Amino acid sequence: MASKPAATARRGTRSLQKGQQTRATILDAALGLASHMGLEGLSIGALADVTKMSKSGVFAHFGSREELQIAVVREYHAKFEEEVFYAAIRQPRGLPRLRALFERWVHRTSLEVDSGCIYISGAVEFDDRPGPVREALVGMVRDWHAAIRKAILLAQDCGHLVPGADPDQILFEMHGLILSLHHDARFLRSPGALARARTGLERILDSFATPAGRTADAQARQPKSPSAPSAAAAPGAGRKRA
Repeated sequence: MASKPAATARRGTRSLQKGQQTRATILDAALGLASHMGLEGLSIGALADVTKMSKSGVFAHFGSREELQIAVVREYHAKFEEEVFYAAIRQPRGLPRLRALFERWVHRTSLEVDSGCIYISGAVEFDDRPGPVREALVGMVRDWHAAIRKAILLAQDCGHLVPGADPDQILFEMHGLILSLHHDARFLRSPGALARARTGLERILDSFATPAGRTADAQARQPKSPSAPSAAAAPGAGRKRA
C-alpha cells in the first residue's frame, strides 16, 4: 500500500499536468481569438465564453488581461519559429537558407490572410502604446529580424552575396515585401500578391547575389532524386546463393 506522502505526490503531479493541459487549451483558444480580433480583442470574459469555462477559472491561469496578451505573443512566436525558422535552417548555409527563410515566411503570411498576423496587427495596435505587451512584441520581432540578418551575413561569408551588400537594407526590403503581401492579399484581396512578393525577392537577389550564390541556390532548388536501393534492400539480397 502506497504511503501517504507518495500518494500526495502523485495527486500533486496529476493536478499539475491537468493544470498545464488546461492552460494550453486556454492559450490555444486565445491565440485563435487574437488572430481574428487582435490582441486588444482579448478579454478574460471572451475567453471564458469560447472555452466554456468560468471567468475565475481562466483568471486562475492568467492573472490579468495583460499577462494573457503576453502569453499569446510568446505562443505565437514559438509556433512561428517552429514553422518558419526551424524548418528553413535545414537548408545549407548561404543563399539556399536565406531563400528558405523567406519562402517559409511568405508561406506563413499567405496562410494568415484570413486570420491575420499577430506581429503585424500587434504593431498597429501597440505602435504608440508603451508597456509590457509592446515590449514583448518588439522583442519577438527583433529576434526574428536578427535571425534573418544573421542568415544574410552567413550568405556573405559563404560568398553567395556580394561583400558590399548592406545586410540591414536587404532585411528591410525583405520585410517590406512581407508587409506588402499581407496588405494586398488581406486588405485589397489582390490575387497576384503572392507572385509579386516572390518576384520582389528575385529582384533583391539580382542586385546582390554572386554567381556562386546563384549556383548554390539553383542546386538546392532541384528536386531530390530517389536514392538507389542499397545492396541490403535490393531484391533477392537476403537469399542464399545456390
